[in-house]
Amino acid sequence: MDIEHGHLKLDVTDFGPIVEAKIDLRPLTVFVGPSNTGKSYLAVLIYALHRFFGRDRRFPQQRYRGDFPFYWRRGKPEISGDSLDALLDLVRPLENDGKLSKNSSIVLPLQVAEILRSGLDGNADALVGEISRCFGVDPIDSLTRRDSTSKARVVARRRVTPDSEPVEHVLTLARRSNVLDPMGGSKFQAEIPANVPIPANSEADYSAIRLLAHLGELKEITMDPTQAKFVVLELLESVGSMILPSILGPIHLPAYYLPADRTGIMHAHNVVISALIASSSFAGLRSATRTPMLSGVLADFLEQLIEIGAVRRKSKVDLGKDIEKYILGGSVGIQRESQNDYPHFVYRPNKWQDDLALANASSMVSELAPVVLYLRHIVEPGNVLIVEEPESHLHPAMQVAFTRQLSALVNAGIRVIVTTHSEWLLEELANIVRRSKLSESERRKISGSNVALNATQVGAWLFEPKKRPKGSVIREIHLDDSGLYPSGYDEIAAALHNDWAELSSRIEIRS
Repeated sequence: MDIEHGHLKLDVTDFGPIVEAKIDLRPLTVFVGPSNTGKSYLAVLIYALHRFFGRDRRFPQQRYRGDFPFYWRRGKPEISGDSLDALLDLVRPLENDGKLSKNSSIVLPLQVAEILRSGLDGNADALVGEISRCFGVDPIDSLTRRDSTSKARVVARRRVTPDSEPVEHVLTLARRSNVLDPMGGSKFQAEIPANVPIPANSEADYSAIRLLAHLGELKEITMDPTQAKFVVLELLESVGSMILPSILGPIHLPAYYLPADRTGIMHAHNVVISALIASSSFAGLRSATRTPMLSGVLADFLEQLIEIGAVRRKSKVDLGKDIEKYILGGSVGIQRESQNDYPHFVYRPNKWQDDLALANASSMVSELAPVVLYLRHIVEPGNVLIVEEPESHLHPAMQVAFTRQLSALVNAGIRVIVTTHSEWLLEELANIVRRSKLSESERRKISGSNVALNATQVGAWLFEPKKRPKGSVIREIHLDDSGLYPSGYDEIAAALHNDWAELSSRIEIRS
């Protein structure tokens, strides 16, 4: 399968229960299949990659490691005179305000590309540490497929430009006596091409570039070596912050994970937080023995619940209101205690004057409340939202309605990844893709929602268990001639019908 420009392709082998997976992350990506086949494993892995390479300035307490200072401060790169000249040439097209002029771009010189690549290369331990934290496992080798004698391997691949060769980022996890091999067994390689377009009005941090604009060319500045090295590092970090999104693509975006057991956490989060945060030294909530008390996914969810509503967001669009309007029949809110500022979550049905504690609301409301709160207070266009089992506690009609809301989020600029067992979700998704073949005016004339996504925006991936080798293989499923995603649910329905027919036949014979 060729990779389309703008998408990110992941090749995963011998990871968790997964024998092999080749997936192309789309704006809406769906993982479907039987239980224990690796859907959540792959979703958490994707989240860990986002956590390592991405960042969200609104949550400085969370350990996003995607900023170049994390790479450079330890690496102490040596900058040659030619490389310094290349760096200065790189920033000359920039205006004094630190932004590119309209319709302009800059090309990454080969010398700078090599420096940036060296900053990424060799960071396997930090990346493996984030994967370990997100899964809540230590040592990391427990994530290697048990029946495999090979190394777990993750390859992220994308095209920087439509005509460029794919750029690969490779992580290999090795086992040696149940310990991660530190002597080259774990490798992280990042190839950075020389021709990387930088879009105008990039949101990168241009502080160092502004600094150079005021100081003039570095070669003409009289400063001590320590100060000069600091300025060079600041410049490298700013250039790296501009370059990294173009190289990594979607994986650099901030991501948020709503776990499958979010309802129980929402109900009991105050008790859980009080018991765990006091003993937490860093995100992931590990004890002093380094045994994970909670996975990083759950720990991040708890931390974000604490801060929800208290952190300013850029977007003023309320992306959760339509879920309240079309599904919940009421509004979800937050009340904070005056003493410790802990949030309490409430639900107010339409036309009620008083709030209802979320724990006393229906299971459907409790299930969708965190989705509404995240969309209202945290998730913004350009972010990634990962939702495990969005169909939980939802009537089939509400599963259909929620599928439409998830598709509307994609149209609003949010990338969505879901794991599911719902045939209703897949069938409505098929209708949403089918609907894109109609004009907007034609869509208004048909019943139901008029939300539509084209086929290139949607990817459905089936996790199939195999006996030899034991594990699961993941393949993409496309809309078939009947207009459905062939997930195997129809085979279950046919088997149930055949059982009914056999029972009916035997009953008739006896009578």
